[in-house]
Amino acid sequence: MPIEGFASSAIIDQLTSVLTALSADDRKKEVNKTKAVYAFEVTGTKGKKHYFVVDLKQAGKVTNGTSEAEAAKGQPKPDITITIDDATFVKISEGKTTAAGEFMSGKVKIKGNMMLGMKLEPLLKRFKKLAESLPAAPAAKASGAAAQEIALQGYEGSVVIAQIAQVLGADEAKRQSVLKSTNAIFQVDLNGPQGVKSWVLNLKPGASAADVVLPGTAAQNKKAAGVVLALKDADFVDLASGKITGQSAFMGGKLKAKGNIMLALKLESVLKAAKSAGAKL
Repeated sequence: MPIEGFASSAIIDQLTSVLTALSADDRKKEVNKTKAVYAFEVTGTKGKKHYFVVDLKQAGKVTNGTSEAEAAKGQPKPDITITIDDATFVKISEGKTTAAGEFMSGKVKIKGNMMLGMKLEPLLKRFKKLAESLPAAPAAKASGAAAQEIALQGYEGSVVIAQIAQVLGADEAKRQSVLKSTNAIFQVDLNGPQGVKSWVLNLKPGASAADVVLPGTAAQNKKAAGVVLALKDADFVDLASGKITGQSAFMGGKLKAKGNIMLALKLESVLKAAKSAGAKL
């Protein structure tokens, strides 16, 4: 998902999308072509840093975080760490400059296997080509509420939901584990600056990476929600961060549930699973 102040996050999103969309066999082939773990320390337009780890050595997984430790959690040790500013990263990905040239100018710093740094451009080109060859998203998804993006401006809770989509989409083992333990479909209604907006968490076994989080109501997405949860956007953020619990929110009137109320308690487990996988909730 896009990260404010980091245009280069779109590059990482592209890598994530490709790895998620590939079959297990094709993903293994791409990993075997690279056999390396890349770590990126990127300085954004406002001087803030963000960290990304791209595992193209074992699982074919991408993680990120606001600290090096957060991004590296659950990942193999990086073979190379590239320190770079956001604009330079974008220029390299667009072919407007080279990693070697920017290394010589001092804009790129490399720790670890230097030769892997020189392979960055071919790697990005390969994944860009793979992304272009992927089939378009199913029309059915765009016909629901759905031209709506998962993350909506003014709704901090939607960022949490988008991060759940990212984590469960990027990590197949994590997704299957969460789907098996949850076995439910949630509709989450968040009351924010533009009124009530809805999302579906399709957490039943068999849900694909692209189908696990859907913008819009359950009816719009032709799903049967086991429970509809309604709360203020800010309260959902507090729930995700652990500042409040589902039980206390329900008892205090902050959370309203229609349907199987017991499923509401499972939502916290989903949020914790996504958080433990490296998403900043």
